[in-house]
Amino acid sequence: QKHSDNNNMGGGTAAKEHPVEYFCASTLAAVVNYPLWRASALGQSGFRVCLAGANPLISNAASSFPALVPYFYAFSPPYKGMMATVMGMSWARAAIFYGSDRGKEVIESMGVSNTMSTVLPP
Repeated sequence: QKHSDNNNMGGGTAAKEHPVEYFCASTLAAVVNYPLWRASALGQSGFRVCLAGANPLISNAASSFPALVPYFYAFSPPYKGMMATVMGMSWARAAIFYGSDRGKEVIESMGVSNTMSTVLPP
């Protein structure tokens, strides 16, 4: 395995050697953050969430903590649009982070200092 000469946080390997890892990490982040994104999207759209017909345990918790109702709803089915949202969030994050790391490597290979390659946009 080829290693770059600079001290990257990933143990010194080049970003170009790990595109799958970037995508997998981005997908995991998107899956974990999907319910929070869903709750935020509902709140910004102005919809009022009603948990009628929900699991009694969730309904009781929601009545005790009304401010958390959007979050209870966000973690509940149906998950309409989840795949499209998660895939969109995944490729976007992967492109940003992979592109940033790869761009820094290209800039450094042109002889630019580590400090400047960190500041310059790739």
